Amino acid sequence: MSFGFAPGDIIAAVTLVAHIYEKCFTKAQAADQKYLQFGEEIKHFGESLERLNDVFNHVEQQREMRPWLPHDAAQFSTTLRPLPDLTGDFARTLRACEKLLNDHSHFRRNPAGFVDNVKWWMGVEGEVEKLKERIRFHTTKILLITKPVELQLLSDLRNDIWDVKRVVEEIRGLLVDSLTPNSPRETPSQFRLPLVPPELEARFLAALKKRQGKFVDVKDFPLREGFDALVFHFGQSTVNFVPRIYSEQKTPELTQYLNLVKSTWILEKITESSLFDARSLWSRCVEDIGNNILFEYHRFNSGQLTSPGNEVISRLEDYAFSIWIEDQNTEVVPTLMDERPSEEKILEISLPKTQTNRNPLLVIFRKSDYELRLVHTTTDDQNDMFYEAESYELNIHFTRFIPIYAVPNSVSSTSTNNVLFCSNQGQSEKAYSFGALDDIHKLQQGVTGYKVGADLANVTWSTFKESENGKGRVQIWRPKPLPRLSAAPEQSPTVGIHRKSTMVSSFSLADSLATTAKGSVVFGTNGPAVMYPKPDKPLVVVYTLFHDKWTFLHFEVDQNVFINPKACNCKDCKGPNKTCKKAVIETKGKLKIKRHSANSRDGVNMWDLAVLRKPQHPRANTSVVPLPVKYIILAFATLADKLEFQETFNAVQKLLHKDEQDYKRAILQK
Repeated sequence: MSFGFAPGDIIAAVTLVAHIYEKCFTKAQAADQKYLQFGEEIKHFGESLERLNDVFNHVEQQREMRPWLPHDAAQFSTTLRPLPDLTGDFARTLRACEKLLNDHSHFRRNPAGFVDNVKWWMGVEGEVEKLKERIRFHTTKILLITKPVELQLLSDLRNDIWDVKRVVEEIRGLLVDSLTPNSPRETPSQFRLPLVPPELEARFLAALKKRQGKFVDVKDFPLREGFDALVFHFGQSTVNFVPRIYSEQKTPELTQYLNLVKSTWILEKITESSLFDARSLWSRCVEDIGNNILFEYHRFNSGQLTSPGNEVISRLEDYAFSIWIEDQNTEVVPTLMDERPSEEKILEISLPKTQTNRNPLLVIFRKSDYELRLVHTTTDDQNDMFYEAESYELNIHFTRFIPIYAVPNSVSSTSTNNVLFCSNQGQSEKAYSFGALDDIHKLQQGVTGYKVGADLANVTWSTFKESENGKGRVQIWRPKPLPRLSAAPEQSPTVGIHRKSTMVSSFSLADSLATTAKGSVVFGTNGPAVMYPKPDKPLVVVYTLFHDKWTFLHFEVDQNVFINPKACNCKDCKGPNKTCKKAVIETKGKLKIKRHSANSRDGVNMWDLAVLRKPQHPRANTSVVPLPVKYIILAFATLADKLEFQETFNAVQKLLHKDEQDYKRAILQK
């Protein structure tokens, strides 16, 4: 939505304020006090906009009562041209507020879409305070200029009436002296402020020159930045000081009095600026603030207040004399969809629609080797103002990744394309439902660092022991972390995401060759080290129910592991067609199968696929049970499934061989 400063655009801003307040504040329960205060600031801002809109309506009604007056929209726009500089870009601030409310708080909404429970995400208090100050500053400026805007528009209306009367009299040939062309059109009255003491003016000029790179000459004193500074410093002046009735304390703080003098000096420079037009809206607004400044000086002249003295004021530090304030239009709220420092955007998935016109989206950011940030947003095709978003940060070392999609439907009523995140205690669940199995594989790749090459359901497995058998799902994983989606910014080879588990420091010559715990080789001199990680091996993973416990069986695929086509002697292996659906996997020696099991049959929430991830999970060895066997038999549901498994198995084995050869060549070349 775009905003200008025509009356119709201000109505749009009022509408947005009402939408934000109604949906996010009117029915909020269990809300943080800062959240409620933020809502009150937005409400007051909307009320100030409504007063300004009432001015436009009033002037328009006055013109409609005089249909013989010209209705020149261009002239109306010319009068309001300074308004954006006077008020500041409040539309941008409103969008920032809406973004913060959507992105940085977790809303529980009632069926009508109203927020009825609010919890701020941690770390946004500073952003809330900045936005509150921006809203309050806009409100102050709008309240200050509302009356001058009305006077200027009514003055233009009066001048138009005079022009029409003059034309009528000229036509009649009865031009009267009071309406001659030399009669002055109404202009704002002039006022005189007290002179700024020379010693203080010199300090203000010195502060002004700190922005000399942008503002070359005081004669070209900028109106927008100057008006912002005028409103801000006057708001910090003696207007905030109330003398104590039952004491002799009539002297305001030094900075309060200095800000009054500073406001006087700034107003003087605005009116002397080559950019200032005495017949424009600027003049009306400056005059109104000037009258308020004169009232403050009257408090001193009448004895209500006592001046601290210019000699004492001149001893203040230089920063107290600063003129310019921080640009109020600076964005302070980043969107949840933006990459933050030390993050990589690695995945974006469209989720199934819960309503026809709603579009849910899941975006994954990688913060480190074991930290992710998941952002879930929802937009509406039929309502541009509808936007919901929540962010979920997880540490894989302390968060379980539960593949609900691999649980048979007979024991789970949950959608087959669901995954679940929860704490190590099986609590604080966060579920996501996907429209396609491939999307689950991508999320799984982001969590584990392995790409799923084959995924086959309804597989029966067994070993040579009668007690070791079951039915479930079989996958082949190849180590391959998700790459960054967007192009990384240009940077030196030694700069990038800080990976907590793979950080390498500089090495001395004595340490020019070293081996990491994972078998990686690191070369270095006195400069940055270069790491050559030893290739991780592919995995075969079986999801199953073993001894009434949800279990992962997995083993590495290296050059010694193979599918033995001669090991099965079933009848389907014989004959020309060979329709056997079994694959017997063996190795030289014993096949080192590892087993990870949940606590009980009902403990699906304790089933954690993340323990298989790379880099190695802290619980990878503590929760594992060795299952050394000579072989494992996988009986697939169809012959096509078996052939797909064999093809993928052989492919990842060849890729591993190539990676190992490349690794050896890199070592020899060094």
